[in-house]
Amino acid sequence: MRLYVGTLYTIENEFDECVQSIKAQSYVHFDHCVLRNLPNKEAHVTLFKSFLAKAGEYDVLVKVDADMILVSDSLFENIVRVLKANEWADVLSIAVHDFFSDQLIWGLNVYRNSVRWDFEKQSLFVDRPEVPIERYLMDDRQLAPAAYHCKNPSPYQAFHYGIHRALKVITPNENEETRSTNNAHWRMLERTWVNFHKTRDIRMGLACLGAELAYTGKFKIGDLDHTNSRMNHVLEKYLSLDYQSLSYEIRKRRFLNWGFLPSQKRKQALCLLRRWSRQSAI
Repeated sequence: MRLYVGTLYTIENEFDECVQSIKAQSYVHFDHCVLRNLPNKEAHVTLFKSFLAKAGEYDVLVKVDADMILVSDSLFENIVRVLKANEWADVLSIAVHDFFSDQLIWGLNVYRNSVRWDFEKQSLFVDRPEVPIERYLMDDRQLAPAAYHCKNPSPYQAFHYGIHRALKVITPNENEETRSTNNAHWRMLERTWVNFHKTRDIRMGLACLGAELAYTGKFKIGDLDHTNSRMNHVLEKYLSLDYQSLSYEIRKRRFLNWGFLPSQKRKQALCLLRRWSRQSAI
């Protein structure tokens, strides 16, 4: 089984370690493709089209994001073993350990060459293929954690992390799969808020601040691209804050964002407000 390993790189602090962890794999039947400094959707479309164009040469695509450092040198070998034992699975998703929430999250994704994507679809979930959920093999035990996610993030990475996941939280619930994903991102951000106070790590605070700003509608999907400087401009005013000052900024915005409600009630209120705002804009 031959693997096509794809990595999308922009500003991730972990990139060099990511590449080294790929080179260290005991399974040698793979080629590594790195795409640099492309907007998010363009990067994903370019990677997927490149893989599909070479479907005769490669059996699967292993997408290793630039902020992921593979845990085991035998990961690729084990992926091949699992796929051969589960021929029904079109997508293998393996949980990774997330720095911000300090828990397992989804994930490192592996796609067979029979998988297809809708490249015209406008969505935050740009790497989601046209595959029914029953054709996914979800692994949070056997091979997990496949990688460390955001092991050493920059302040910008942290801010981006919070905004990206918050936008996914308030994305309309198109189906059961989207609802499940929205809830997972909500739990990740709530865990990050707890971990910020536990560790006093400013980067966790910046992730929480980014999320609260996104809930108010300050950021849109287009702001996520690293080629867009708007996020950096907003971040600049908060970079000098210490733990106490940053905590105050976040608490203030959490209160305005229905933070006095129980967690799930607050999520429902935020989603309803954003849905109303979108409908009013039409």
